[in-house]
Amino acid sequence: MKGIPLTSSIGHPHSLPVSAFGTPLLAGAIALSMGPAALAEPLATLELGDMPLRNQELIAGPTRVVIIEFDPLNFDTDETQYLTYGVYINDDFQTQVRQAVDFRFANFSLQNLDPDGVPEVVFHRYTGGAHCCSIYTIYSAQGDRLHRNLTYPLDAAAAGGFEDIDGDGYSEFLSADQRFLYAFGSYASSWPPNIFLTFRHGSLIDTTRQFPDRLRSTAYTMYEHTRDNPGLGANSILAGYVGQKVLMGEYESGWDYMLAHYDSTDTWGLTEYSTDGEEMGTFADYPEALESFLLDLGYLTVNGDPNPNLDLSRVVVEQESLL
Repeated sequence: MKGIPLTSSIGHPHSLPVSAFGTPLLAGAIALSMGPAALAEPLATLELGDMPLRNQELIAGPTRVVIIEFDPLNFDTDETQYLTYGVYINDDFQTQVRQAVDFRFANFSLQNLDPDGVPEVVFHRYTGGAHCCSIYTIYSAQGDRLHRNLTYPLDAAAAGGFEDIDGDGYSEFLSADQRFLYAFGSYASSWPPNIFLTFRHGSLIDTTRQFPDRLRSTAYTMYEHTRDNPGLGANSILAGYVGQKVLMGEYESGWDYMLAHYDSTDTWGLTEYSTDGEEMGTFADYPEALESFLLDLGYLTVNGDPNPNLDLSRVVVEQESLL
């Protein structure tokens, strides 16, 4: 099926302001999680903000997105608003999506995430909240099928966008393990370990351990903070630090550093609760609680050893499918 006639065309970059996607209050934590920023420039971008859109088109190479209908949230009524869009590759219809508008701001961008010459469609929507949430939908042509990845709602600390870290033509999605947020301290002191997912053949693959320089840079910043600010949210930062050291293959030295610097007076995270909020018990101390936490998250095996098979892609990617 060929594309429908359109009333207008937009093919130039039009970036959504960063603040519209909930620029976090904790710039230090984001820099710590992401490393130096050098995100790839999209080939074309179209903003969905507070104005209705009809039959708007975004084109880069053989990839085309048609915004058939978009009506922004109306806070004065309870009426449901909708976004309807279609994706085309080489003028061949691939998919059409109609969804209720659950976001305050969003944008579509066309980006070369791999070297096959066919730009991917990246739909990034921001739902609003204290630090949350960004959701990414990525469409990629794979042969005669369209591949889709959908992320979980990602906290500001976990939604860093795409960058080709090593310059090999395959972009990495920069994220962080948001399960560490609030586990042993406030958001301001929760600095989660890095997650790097490489986009290959339509999938986001965990390649975190392949970027040791980035991991080491983040770990060193955590180390500096706990060294220079003893007791100031130390347990929350140290949780991320030990997780990071697992990914670096240096679990033992990370654990030893934690033992020498944790705050024994801080009780945040020592009480266990069930999913319905009932208190289940209390750990004897922070190291015991942290070990249990790392076991639950898969950073450690049941024997308490670092897990070499930890796959962090499942922390970020909620659904993956061929359309």
